Amino acid sequence: MSTSTKISRFWSSHFVTNRLTSDDLPWGDTYQLTSRERRAIQRSIQQFQLGEGSNGKRLLKRGLAQARATRDPDFLRALYLFVKEEQRHSSYLLRFMQAQKMPTLRHQWVDSVFRVLRGLAGLELSLRVLVTAEIVAVPYYRALRDATSSPLLKAMSARILVDEAAHLRFQASMLSRLALRRWASTDALIARTHRLFLTGTSLIVWLGHRSVFLAAAYTLRKLLLEAHTELRLLACETARSRLPALGTTTEASVEP
Repeated sequence: MSTSTKISRFWSSHFVTNRLTSDDLPWGDTYQLTSRERRAIQRSIQQFQLGEGSNGKRLLKRGLAQARATRDPDFLRALYLFVKEEQRHSSYLLRFMQAQKMPTLRHQWVDSVFRVLRGLAGLELSLRVLVTAEIVAVPYYRALRDATSSPLLKAMSARILVDEAAHLRFQASMLSRLALRRWASTDALIARTHRLFLTGTSLIVWLGHRSVFLAAAYTLRKLLLEAHTELRLLACETARSRLPALGTTTEASVEP
């Protein structure tokens, strides 16, 4: 069994195990948001609930092609389970919204733009657009956790943050395979473009969700700092993940 296959199998196992333990949340919490808290988060949480609910159809189609090309069926299974975990986050938010009697959204322009971008090119671009959204979600859920006094919302946000940390490591392992034996100059150009895209995305998220960030005492500078810190960590993890794929480390390094 190749190292890449072992990594795919590890992540498949991780997502299956996480599915069995991730719903331990205080669903019986009866706290009702104050009018001020509701004004701060309602529109924002509606948008994130919509965005987290993507079915990942085009991503999985490209993942299938990659799995066939590399003869690694667990690659596709891990990708599928990852998408299901994102959808579970959407269901968490929906359940909270229903408890607070918040309506859902059918469409939102930022979500629509991201879906179009993910559909424009191949697997790597699709993953990079997705990972950008994941990166910005980290400071967002930190802010959402602190924006109200709701025990359930705090617990949900903390749970999602744990999942997102694993998601970024998973996506780093996926991206590392797509970058094998690529020119260093190409990698540098991709990295610069990704930083610019992340900055633009962060600004859009700040404008669209400013009330949540302000309720949690976040500034735009803090959002940008945290987002770019997550991107640097992703880059380091991607570089580390490339080593076993290239066959330059021992099997002990397979587990992310």
